[in-house]
Amino acid sequence: MDAEQAEVRALQSEGPDLRPTPGEDTAQVHTLTGINIRNYSKKTENLMSTEVAEKNIKKVLQSHRLSGNCHMITFQLEFQILEIQNKENLSSVITDLNIIMEPTSYSELSEFVSRAEERRDLFMFFRSLHFFVEWCEYRKRTFKHFKVESKVFKFKHI
Repeated sequence: MDAEQAEVRALQSEGPDLRPTPGEDTAQVHTLTGINIRNYSKKTENLMSTEVAEKNIKKVLQSHRLSGNCHMITFQLEFQILEIQNKENLSSVITDLNIIMEPTSYSELSEFVSRAEERRDLFMFFRSLHFFVEWCEYRKRTFKHFKVESKVFKFKHI
């Protein structure tokens, strides 16, 4: 077992560190999804009580706040993650999710936001936002294409 760990350490030290720096990972997210995170803050609070300490259970509450945009739609997220760690495992759950969107002409978007808040599902929010904006862009290009085409071909009634 020690030989395997030594080999893993040797391989890790030989290769370049491919982990992104904090600025690079948000740039990669923007490139892949069109989502741009502008501001981010995090507060951590230890929730230790005497009965929890006796059972060797560690509870940590993380409060996150971020704002950003996906093309023309801006958003702000506030959410809390409760981490509970005992000797065997670590579990995390989103305990609170609040999504603030600037008013838009897209009423369908509020349905996505409400559903994500109810389920406390960040992945659903980001996935829905990405695909919603992507389809809006497709629609704009399609309508623009047909608008241009109609100017090229002039129809006359005979």
